[in-house]
Amino acid sequence: MRSKRFVSETSLTTSNLLNFNAMKTNRSFFLSFIFIVSFVSLAQAQWSVGLRGGAYVGSVSTPELISAITPDLKWSPGLQVALFAENELSNHVAFRPELVFSQKGFMVREGTDLNLGNFPVALGIKSSYRVSYVEAPLLLKVAAGNELVKLYAIAGPSVGYATHAQLVTRPQAVIEFRPIRTNVSLDALGYNRFEFSAVGGAGLSFKAGAGELMLEARYQQGISRVVSVPLLQTNVRNQGVIMSLGYKVSF
Repeated sequence: MRSKRFVSETSLTTSNLLNFNAMKTNRSFFLSFIFIVSFVSLAQAQWSVGLRGGAYVGSVSTPELISAITPDLKWSPGLQVALFAENELSNHVAFRPELVFSQKGFMVREGTDLNLGNFPVALGIKSSYRVSYVEAPLLLKVAAGNELVKLYAIAGPSVGYATHAQLVTRPQAVIEFRPIRTNVSLDALGYNRFEFSAVGGAGLSFKAGAGELMLEARYQQGISRVVSVPLLQTNVRNQGVIMSLGYKVSF
């Protein structure tokens, strides 16, 4: 009896192993099939690559508690340059990953006006705090139009990393003097180098030679806080408007 029971249990174990191996084989085959189909689909889809560049005009959003004890933070001009690719998912929808360099920050102006013999003299200082970022937006593009002109909208998330910061100070006395540039330690400020943000915008593209010329405007709002202060939840976030000109070619 024990021998028959042992043989029966052995048969069940062997059967279970065979079923398990079959399931693993089927799963591996299914995943391989999905990978191959996805790869072939991406390979057959039309890709474009391009370059765009323009101005990033930004500032930081601050809560009322901080705004009451800090100077008026104004919008500051910076630079944004990007490499991007586009994968056409359909005639009107495309996926656009980008690699971006941005200069974010804000500006502070402090000074006074003097009247010397009915001649106004401006005395003061203008300081721009600039943080350089490397960012990777993942955008969805929806377009409408024809081969000559297209109107499109873009939206999606972005992740960035702050590489370094600089304080640019410009003394003013009737005329504006040469700027003084000072490197700032982000770690000493308790600055959060990683930033998550949301991007949205619109643009126009025109057929130009072998590719397309693009005029684009977008708004970027930071989601994560850029400054961490112990015992105080400081909702200081980057925000900016970007105007850029770009060109892309298909292959």
